[in-house]
Amino acid sequence: MVESLGADEAIRRNIDAIRDAYAQVGKGYFARIDELVHPDVVVRDRPESPDPRTYRGLDGMREALAASDESFDDFRLEPEDFVGEGDYVIVVLMMRGTGRGSGITVEERIAHQWRLSDGVAVEMQVYSDPADALRDARSAS
Repeated sequence: MVESLGADEAIRRNIDAIRDAYAQVGKGYFARIDELVHPDVVVRDRPESPDPRTYRGLDGMREALAASDESFDDFRLEPEDFVGEGDYVIVVLMMRGTGRGSGITVEERIAHQWRLSDGVAVEMQVYSDPADALRDARSAS
């Protein structure tokens, strides 16, 4: 149980769990996500997205992943860094793909800010600027 661990050990375990989940999803395996994510997880798009949405539950998380895949050809999220801050793990990612309708190549650095409780992800917010994700996590911790 995370709360019985020291703060540094809990952060390290949270980072390791999130890193493993991204590695598994990158290989097309989604079972690790089901183990790591709370059944009532809340996933929020970037507020400045053309049609920002909030997704709820495991089905909502899968819908969020599918929405990105449907919008782009060759869609990839490539993790570059994992930063722990209290109950949060910020994943800095390079997002790449080609717009399915436009044919425009997109390459953008974004962040996923995960909040974990007892080692289980309960929220994920997408940020356009990784610095904003880290700042918000620090202010919440």
